Amino acid sequence: MSFRLAAPSCVIPDRVGPNCRALAPLVREVGLMLLETRGCLEYDERDLPPDLPALGLSYHAHLPVDLPWESGIDAVCGALAALEQKIAFLHPCGYVLHPPRPGDLTGLLRRRPDLGPLLRLENTRQCDLSAVWPEIGELDLGVCLDVGHMVGYGQERILQLPGFLDRVRMLHVYGGESPRGHAGLEQLSDPGLLRAILREVDGGVLVVELFRLGELTRSLELLRSWLGEWGMEHD
Repeated sequence: MSFRLAAPSCVIPDRVGPNCRALAPLVREVGLMLLETRGCLEYDERDLPPDLPALGLSYHAHLPVDLPWESGIDAVCGALAALEQKIAFLHPCGYVLHPPRPGDLTGLLRRRPDLGPLLRLENTRQCDLSAVWPEIGELDLGVCLDVGHMVGYGQERILQLPGFLDRVRMLHVYGGESPRGHAGLEQLSDPGLLRAILREVDGGVLVVELFRLGELTRSLELLRSWLGEWGMEHD
């Protein structure tokens, strides 16, 4: 198995472009944190400069957590299409999505079947994926396993969902929730659990989901040392 190391596009207090430049020496992939629909729809070339492809990075996108599901699938598809247009020049390789209500995924994929291979459903505080697991299976969708959410919110049962680890395409890793936000990996209570999970998944993207550059750098060094000890390849 081989893992690609990634980081979120908000590790310094600046726009996406400067963040990506700061991350280019550290990781191979950046997660574009498009968390707010309205704000991200207003992005322009100051936020997403046209020279970003020259950095040689891969990209994926974390889709907004406030997509207008309550307004119907047409509204969601409209927002997604506008966001996709803004980041198309970066050729994102996947989209992380917080799970909507049961039934909404089916409606979305009925309208946009092309999204299926790109979506990675993330376990959140509100939804550990159990409620939408039948849809994930029927639609053949991938999973973004947030290990911090799983441990912090007592969601370990999701590892027992049928075929769960086979669907993991991406993992969010950090040391757990803290009053300051996500803690560095040095505070991870059980690295052995992470090792056990990584041994069962078929490679994928490892996002060190920290939002301060110094803490991210230290955690990347620690993660690389763990992967080396565990005999796992990474780039």
